[in-house]
Formats: sequence, C-alpha cells, structure tokens
Amino acid sequence: MKYLLWSIVATMAVLVTAATGCGRAPRYDARLVAIDSLMHDAPDSALALVQAIGTLPAPADRAYRDLLLTQARYRCYVTATSDSDINRALAYYRAHSGEREKLTRAFIYKGAVMDELGHPDSAMLYYKHAEATAAPDDYFNLGYAKMRIADLYITQISQDSSAIIRLHEAKHYFGLLQDTSFVISTLKKLGAICGDLYPDSAIEYLSQAIALAQQYNPSLQYSPKSTLAGVVLFQGDYNLAKELSIDIINNGVQYCDETQFYYYAAWSYAKMGQTDSARHILDISPPPADDVDSLAYYNATAEIHRAEGNPQLYSRDLANTKKIAINVLTNTQEEKLTSSETDFARQQAVSRNKTLNWNNTWLSFSIILAVVAIFIISLIVIRIKNRNTAIKKENALIQHELELTLARLEQQQISTCNNSVSELVGKRLSAIQELYDAIRVQTNEASDKRKSVMPLSGL
Repeated sequence: MKYLLWSIVATMAVLVTAATGCGRAPRYDARLVAIDSLMHDAPDSALALVQAIGTLPAPADRAYRDLLLTQARYRCYVTATSDSDINRALAYYRAHSGEREKLTRAFIYKGAVMDELGHPDSAMLYYKHAEATAAPDDYFNLGYAKMRIADLYITQISQDSSAIIRLHEAKHYFGLLQDTSFVISTLKKLGAICGDLYPDSAIEYLSQAIALAQQYNPSLQYSPKSTLAGVVLFQGDYNLAKELSIDIINNGVQYCDETQFYYYAAWSYAKMGQTDSARHILDISPPPADDVDSLAYYNATAEIHRAEGNPQLYSRDLANTKKIAINVLTNTQEEKLTSSETDFARQQAVSRNKTLNWNNTWLSFSIILAVVAIFIISLIVIRIKNRNTAIKKENALIQHELELTLARLEQQQISTCNNSVSELVGKRLSAIQELYDAIRVQTNEASDKRKSVMPLSGL
C-alpha cells in the first residue's frame, strides 16, 4: 500500500511538471536575440550576421535561426527559391504553443515565401493564419499580416474594399506601436488603392505620408510621391505630376523601388506638348519590370506619338496597353483566393474542433486527476482510521492489563491485611489465653487456701 501511494504521487508530480514546463519559452542563443533586434532598422546587417552563424545544437536555436534567415532575406529583397528554412521553423513553433509571437511571424514569412514562389492562394492562407494566431497586443505582426493580406487583395483579385479595410486596421496597429515607417507605407498603399475611384482620398493619404516622411525620414517620401504623381496625372494636373516625378528622378531614385515615375514624367511632358523632354526621360528610364510598368510605359509612348502626330504608332501603343490590361485581368487569382479563404475557414473550424477535443481531453484528464486525488485521500483517511482503531485496541488492551494488575494488587493487599489481622487476633487470643490461665491458676490457689482454712475453724 505504501509503495502504491508513493507511485501515484510521483506520477502526478511528473504530469504536473510536464504540464507546467511545456509552455515555457526556451533561452535562446544571445547572438540570435541581438540579430532579431537589428531586423527592423538594419535588415542587411541582420542577414549578414545570421548567415555567419554556424551549427547550433539546440532545436529551439535552429528554428529561430531559420526564421530570422527567411525574414532577413525577405526584408533585403532576396527572392526565395525554396521554403525549406521556414518550413522547419514553422514545424517547431507549431509544436511549441508557448512561442506565440514567433509562430505568428513564421506564418507571415511562410506566406511571403509562398507568394514569391508563385502561390498567392497559399500565401493568403498563411497570412490569415498569422492574423488569427497573433496575440491582441502583438501590434506589429497584426499590422504586418493585415498589410500583406491587403497586398494580395490588390495584386491578385482587385478587391479594393477588402484591401482598404485591412490597410486601415494595419495603420491602426502601426500607430499604436508608433512605427512611423510602416504608417507611411500603409498610407502610401491606401493612396494607391483609392487613386482611380477616390482621387481626393488618395491625395489626402499620400500627402499625409509625404508630410510624415519629411518629418521622420526624408528618404521615405519618394515612394508616396511616385504614387501621387500617377494620381494627379490621371486627374489632369500634368504640371504637378511632372514636378513630383522630376523631384524623384533628381533626388530619390535610390530610395524608390518602382520606376513608374519615369513614365509619369514622360507622359506629363507629352501631355503638355514637350515631346523632346518626354523622349529624354524615356531614354534615361530603365526598361519596364512588369505589366504595371509596361502599361505606364506604353501609355507614355502613345501620348508622345499622338503629340508628334503619328496615329499609327499611337494606335499600336494603345493596342499594347489593351493587351497588357487584359493580361492583368485574366491572370488574377480570384477563384484561387476565394478557395483559399474557404480552406482557411475550414481549417479554422478544424482548429476549433481540435481545441474542443483538447478541452474535452483536458476535462477527462482533470476528472482522472480528481478521481486519483480522491482515491489517495481515501487511502490516507482509511489508513488514519485503521491506525486510530489499532491505537484504540492497543489502549483498551493496556487498560485491561492495567485493570488486571490493579485487581491483583488489590487482592494481594487484602490477603496481606487478612494475614496481619489473623496474626493480631492470634496474639490477642494468646494473651487472653495466658490471662485466663493466670486467673484460673490464681482462682485455684485461692480455692485451695479456703479449703485448707475451713476445717481448722470447724475444730
């Protein structure tokens, strides 16, 4: 019984230790923590440092390194060719629920990698997993996931309203975090979405972004300026579009990832009849990088040809813009992304079922623990009762033995007393007998004397 009790107690201790230890975050290699702190402001340095780290023995450190490596590559515009690194990190963090922030980050960069590998439907799925996994106070990852979802809404299915909602949410979280650079980026994206349908709102968003950048980091002003140039160009303010574009060409080419401002400048010059300036801008511009650049490029050349009075080339350029526009529309992934949202909802339902099953399992486990605890308590109570009963029996036996001993002692005392009384009585009787004998002797002597005297008196 004693060994069984201790076995149950030891098992319970192991279970409690395991339960409390599963959610504890590990202590990471200090180098990885330092690299993580550089990721926001110096991703190029972070990439160089994380690539220089050799073999790491701890699984937690290896997962952290894979996550940081993927993140640094993405932030440094190194196009992904494989998702093996982020897959290892994601597998580790999915198995360790205590690492919620890193799991959220792993979902985000898994989505980013899938987007770069040409799977926007999968990217949307992982971004939404990140959005659902992030803690309520994880402002950066919440904002970043929502911004990435908005990008997919824009580039893949042109769901402007959904993208605007996500971008406003992202701007809110970045504002709470006081991350001005991402607030600027979000405002720029909002301006780009609203450019055609809501030009006034677009100009307001982009003007805010430019003003913030000029106060916070002037190098960040040129990307929203490029977008603003396109908005005002379509609104017919060719002079402002030209000024904005020329400012970028002269001062901010190295700070602007896109090249559309070259075509906006040429387009604006052509609209104002300055074809020589328009052709000069096209001569110094890089070739179009994608369909969006190509669309702006052919619109600019079409305006130049029309200004130069060349209707055949103008018609050719218009035909090219039409083909590009049709190609962009036919290559959208609306059906796939809609399917991914359905898949996400299904996986969320599965996750909820798993959570429910886990809750049921935990409830069952709790009931078992309660039963074991009751069993142990019952054993202890029974043992205490048995011990008390044994003590009572032992006390009763001792008391009985004491009573017998007392009875023997009393009997011995009575016997002793009787013997003393008998001896005393005997002595008394002996004394009385001696007295009686003495009296009798004396009486006999007196009688003899009388007998001897009486005859003499008679004579």
